[in-house]
Amino acid sequence: MELYSDGNHTALRYLGHAGFIASHRGVKLLIDPWFFPAFLHSWFPYPNNRDLLDTVRDERFDFLYISHAHEDHYDERLLRMLDRSITVIVPKYRSKIMVKRFSALGYENVVALGHKESYELTLGFTVTMYLDTSHKEDSGLLLDLDGYRFLDLNDCNTPMSELPGDVDLLAAQYSGAMWYPNCYDYPPDVMRKKVETVRGDLLDTLYRKVRITGAKAYLPSAGPACFLDPELEAYNDRDATIFPQWEDVAGLFAAACPEVGVLRLFPGDTVQLADTPVVERTPGARTSEDLASYRELRRDEWSAFYDEPAEPVTAEEIEAYFAKLQSWNKRFLNDFSKDIRLVADGRMWDVRLGRLAERFVIEGEEPYDPEYTLLLCPRTMRAIIEERTGWEEALLSMRVGLHREPDVFDLTFMSLLRYGNQPVQTMQMLRERQNTETIERDGLRMQRYCPHAGEDLTHATICDGIIECPRHHWKWEADTGTCVDGGTLPLRVEPLDQPAVP
Repeated sequence: MELYSDGNHTALRYLGHAGFIASHRGVKLLIDPWFFPAFLHSWFPYPNNRDLLDTVRDERFDFLYISHAHEDHYDERLLRMLDRSITVIVPKYRSKIMVKRFSALGYENVVALGHKESYELTLGFTVTMYLDTSHKEDSGLLLDLDGYRFLDLNDCNTPMSELPGDVDLLAAQYSGAMWYPNCYDYPPDVMRKKVETVRGDLLDTLYRKVRITGAKAYLPSAGPACFLDPELEAYNDRDATIFPQWEDVAGLFAAACPEVGVLRLFPGDTVQLADTPVVERTPGARTSEDLASYRELRRDEWSAFYDEPAEPVTAEEIEAYFAKLQSWNKRFLNDFSKDIRLVADGRMWDVRLGRLAERFVIEGEEPYDPEYTLLLCPRTMRAIIEERTGWEEALLSMRVGLHREPDVFDLTFMSLLRYGNQPVQTMQMLRERQNTETIERDGLRMQRYCPHAGEDLTHATICDGIIECPRHHWKWEADTGTCVDGGTLPLRVEPLDQPAVP
């Protein structure tokens, strides 16, 4: 299709990571701009995109869209530099966190859109919000530019049954954005296998998104970041981590989606959107980065982590912190019980979580065999205890080491850490677990939504007696519903020749 043009380009300029400027009919939409370090000064854009900062700070935009609250999308330092009169488009989350944050920053016009809710920016330029409808608070945005459809999913996992079709260009994550497995203390051979599995699962999820949306072209985005703090150097190893660059996986994508074109953009590049997109390279644009030079260039920023308070926390502070976290999530925890251990700078605290805990923080003793051990430096622990950052951000920073025994994911415990400061999310997890909706497939009647992250199992793979979730690839035995890979939560499943249980 030929797009309308009145002398203004219909174009998409790439800012790096998940950042874009979309222009159509003279209207400009700024999307997820990220320039400054995230997650305890650990993540940096790769390649370096700082030469575009002045463009974003000084240019006039009509609209701004921020997909979610993670700091590589919600760059507060940058957002404080922008004109507060811009109209901000945010997802309407249950927690209302995005509206609250922009209001606190002084933005005057905030439009919150629910799942599949549309908003017209100008004639022929409409955006539609797509949410991760589970307890997670992520979003993507569909741009309709006089019929050309650009779907920016960044790192959002909207249920596959909810994704739109007839997409011309899809931007979505291909590289990891999670601490598992690289923050765990696995032996090298075990780590290699787990990294290979996670990378394969990430690509499989991407292939499914491409096929379901019918995307004609794909734009690699939303990662990977790089780590400039020398203490985190190991996480820049593209072969040994879940953070590959596009060139590391491009061949696999081409084999899986041979009919789909790939628009490989670098910070500053522009693509003119049409039936056949035209990429305009920015002269001198960075396609890679010498990390030693980049590290020196940003020394003041990554080293700022070491200027943070590092006074050792006390058992009383830890007890008060976890007491408050548990009090906010009583219904979610129910009869949950878990023994964990915190280790920081040679000091150790055993913490017993759950309703039955009495004195649940004991320092310097080993009364329990902890199921999870978390190793933190004093600065990271103090930032968490003082609530200057959350566990989600601390884990993403890769500044937390993890060990679990047995090596089984505990959804309740990790959700308490990740979402416990927003109880509306943990309450949604309870609703997901209690959902009784079923689907019928392959001679089975089974619960429709995955008990892990709420993915619609309509698109699950059922093969050789195993049901596999298409999102995080948890697996269950088809005859019993027993979880055999991923975690411990069972799946409700029964043969179709049995009457449905009310």
